[in-house]
Amino acid sequence: MLQWKKGRLGMGGVETHTGCRTLYSVNQHGSNVTCVKMTQCRRGKRRRLAPSDCLSLSNSGAGAVSLTQPFSSLAAGRDTHRGLYPWNRKAATQLDPLQRPAPRDVNRVSENTTSGKATAGRPHSEVDLVFDPADFLASDSSIERDVFVLHSNSSGERRLPLLGCPSKNNGIGGDTSTRSLEDAPAAFQQNQMKNGMIEVELDVDPLPDSYFGLLGCRGSHSQPSGHITQLPDEILRAVFCHLPAVDLYRLRSVCQQWRRVLSDPMFAPWKKRYYRYRKGEGRAVMEMDKILKENNITKDNELCMLNLIRYVSLFQHGRSVNTDAVLNCLQHHSLFNQSKLCMSQTLPDINHAARTSSTWALQAVIVLLSNSVQEIQRLISCLGRPCSTLPGMELVEVLYCLATLLFALREKGISNRIHYNLFYALYLRENPATVSSKQLKHLSSLQDSNSWHLRNNGSLNPELERILNLETSPHHVIKITGYAGTGKTSLLIEYAWHRPHLRFLYVRPTKPVPEDVGHLLPPNVDFTTMRTKAYQSIGHKYHQKKKLMICGLKPFAVLGSPEGQGSLSRANLISRSLSAFFSSVDEAISVAHVPGDHKSTCGGSRPMEHHEKLELVEDVKRIWAKMVDLRETSCLMTHDGYLKLWQLSKPNLSQFDVILLDEAEDCSPVIMDIVLSQKCGKLLVGDPHQQICSFKGASEALVEAHRPTLLSLTQSFRFGPEIAYVAATILDVCKRVKDKTLVGGNQDDNTSRRSVGQVAILCRTTAAVFDEAVRIVTSDNPNKIYLIGGLDKFGMDTMLDIQTLMIKKTEQAAGLEIRDPLIRLFGRKGGFRGLRNYAVQVGDSELEEGIAVVEKYGLELPSLVEKITNQCVDCTTFANVILGTVHKAKGSEFETVQIAEDLIKLPGFRHNPHVLSGFRIDSVPDVNWNLLYIAVTRAKRRLVMSRSLGYLLSFANYGPNVDGPLCYACTRLRTGPLIHLLASPPLVRTVGRVRDPP
Repeated sequence: MLQWKKGRLGMGGVETHTGCRTLYSVNQHGSNVTCVKMTQCRRGKRRRLAPSDCLSLSNSGAGAVSLTQPFSSLAAGRDTHRGLYPWNRKAATQLDPLQRPAPRDVNRVSENTTSGKATAGRPHSEVDLVFDPADFLASDSSIERDVFVLHSNSSGERRLPLLGCPSKNNGIGGDTSTRSLEDAPAAFQQNQMKNGMIEVELDVDPLPDSYFGLLGCRGSHSQPSGHITQLPDEILRAVFCHLPAVDLYRLRSVCQQWRRVLSDPMFAPWKKRYYRYRKGEGRAVMEMDKILKENNITKDNELCMLNLIRYVSLFQHGRSVNTDAVLNCLQHHSLFNQSKLCMSQTLPDINHAARTSSTWALQAVIVLLSNSVQEIQRLISCLGRPCSTLPGMELVEVLYCLATLLFALREKGISNRIHYNLFYALYLRENPATVSSKQLKHLSSLQDSNSWHLRNNGSLNPELERILNLETSPHHVIKITGYAGTGKTSLLIEYAWHRPHLRFLYVRPTKPVPEDVGHLLPPNVDFTTMRTKAYQSIGHKYHQKKKLMICGLKPFAVLGSPEGQGSLSRANLISRSLSAFFSSVDEAISVAHVPGDHKSTCGGSRPMEHHEKLELVEDVKRIWAKMVDLRETSCLMTHDGYLKLWQLSKPNLSQFDVILLDEAEDCSPVIMDIVLSQKCGKLLVGDPHQQICSFKGASEALVEAHRPTLLSLTQSFRFGPEIAYVAATILDVCKRVKDKTLVGGNQDDNTSRRSVGQVAILCRTTAAVFDEAVRIVTSDNPNKIYLIGGLDKFGMDTMLDIQTLMIKKTEQAAGLEIRDPLIRLFGRKGGFRGLRNYAVQVGDSELEEGIAVVEKYGLELPSLVEKITNQCVDCTTFANVILGTVHKAKGSEFETVQIAEDLIKLPGFRHNPHVLSGFRIDSVPDVNWNLLYIAVTRAKRRLVMSRSLGYLLSFANYGPNVDGPLCYACTRLRTGPLIHLLASPPLVRTVGRVRDPP
């Protein structure tokens, strides 16, 4: 049985049979119908939603939820269209109309070609506005079957009509030369329908641009012609409510409509207030101070948390919200019963009040009782269900109201963990599309040399995407500050892959580029270090003359020169002055490079006089001249020396379009000057909180002088919320970073004091690493050890030389030889005591650590070194324990990290965890907090905290995890005003304040 399956305006009709399809086309006058049989079976075009479909779906429950809440509605099975399908438009007596190429006027005149009469009038429904009865014209019914139509023009030429191609007049009124379907098959269709032989099911073409292109394109346009400015304000608000607050302020400059919508004080007021309050805007601070004061949410009021809940309970919701449905959804949360019980004991007035007040109060209590980010995410998931009837905009507003109040109370005895959990959950909700840095690194291996793109199931977060879309230009500097694990190196790699037409130079300050990074770089990138570039230009000359010093500049190298005058203290001053000159951007040595203090042999120091500095400058200049002279062999050149010479020669890297500088926080001013002096574009990526060098201020001043574009990366892909919380605590409390908060991903991680599986133990000093190695190899069941950086670079040979120097005049030293030239020098004069005094006077920390190890283990040192060497492996895969210093572990990551006790040492407490007598955060050097931050952020899944780190969290009022129950007094001290929510008023009154122990 023949079935008519598809009709299309302006070209022809398609007739479907069992094994073939037939297309009819006629000329302008309906004559000379030419047909050709199509032998290939083709699938018809999919139908789209018509206006009537949209109206029908919007009036149904399932359709309304799918259209208004697409993100919260769950599709059945694998239905990605969420049930939005056209209704089955079938007719037995009338053919469904087809859409014309362009909409006609409402009061259009349609001519009935069969009767020859003109009819005027308005269609019966709004849906009919886009259709024209003239599209259905009678035609000769004597048409052959199983043929494929070709259009015949007057000249006799036969051409294949292009279906869907635009007409010559852009579809206005239609081109009659292309309207071939109207004459040919219409009568045939009516004949068959009268006999009941066919079942009509027609496809609907895309609608015109009055539907904003959401339903497809017209036949006369390849792209939707509707403009986004035609969207109503209600739709814009629904879209903007999903964006972060920073984007709301940035998008106000797009157009006047967006500015009007985003500047409306009724749109997302709490989200915008939270952003302005964190930025320290004066008006926002005044508003919050007024709210806190009027509602008694102050530090002096012990019931401030209860008053906070009362304030949130007054939140107004929309008329469409069903409070009973919201409460039913809240019952699925694990903290619902506990929150209900707390409200019944501490807030009976709200518990028995209207359903609206108790609903908002319950949400606030659940947030306050949540111990993790996952519990708040569970709350958002429960209230985001379609059955809750709570719009997403109102849910976000309530949570931002809570976040603003909690942020204002962070300095008033409230644990910041509550605010951090809420901020973390809101951040992940507004930035859901992420891809891990590990996935990003492995993407390039799947691409060819010409392109590199993300997988179909992954996308970048807004921070990375914004940087990737930012173009560079000559002399343009882009400074990117990214926290640990935010994909800084991967970002530079993908930035180069996205621009194959540019030539890049990827550089690091001193460390060589790792192999896993080098093979990921595209062909248009040269990778090296600045020291390597300087060696290729200048350093190789000194190496050929055997005038290059392997190690850095040491005082003993200057001690034998006339300028050193045989004085160790003066040789130390000269070496320090040269080191300061090598790292600076100055062209000549001056008084500014001379140290301000002078260390004596007794260990003390005194300030240097101006005339002493002038004399020392002349000696330093003479030493530098000897180092530069290739014919002078008394003073050798150092690596920092020829790097300085290269900088003074004004190198030109014009062959590159863009310079990518990684780990910019470790750049000395001389390296930064080389990069910034180039004419090409520059991308500087680094984390200032991972800086362990001593020239921070000078390098930052050079960058700021070029007025860079400042961007930031705050989301780490390395760890989850628990480790991110500890790292954010260090930044917030110890380093006073308030404007940017570190967050992680949705990974499952934890913090504890017990290690499981392979663990990486990170220490501050080499001596602490050696102690851990001794503890492992002397245990009953020694584990395999991997030393970060390799066994040969650990310094055990130096320790053995120091031990040989110490026992030189004893029988145990027989047959032992000192290999280190510096230690051998003291073997001839000064001995072990002289070496120790030298290390203290010149401030050689590595030598001091080796001396401390030798003094601690004495004669047992050789046997311990042998045991450690036997237990060491060359690959982390075969190791049970990974040992190393934080300096060497920088840039690495491990599944489990254990923080050694020597990284940070804080005084303990007895009963009161919030007061550490005699300790101040600002008394600790900034580099110590950087080392602790680096160590914590090396962990991916588990962080084993040291005791001092737990003390730090307690000191910061962040409430660390505690093993075992707490007494009432400790509970009050740890929870602060939350005790009034967790316990009944009579029980709270029995808990007295505990004084600090004497």
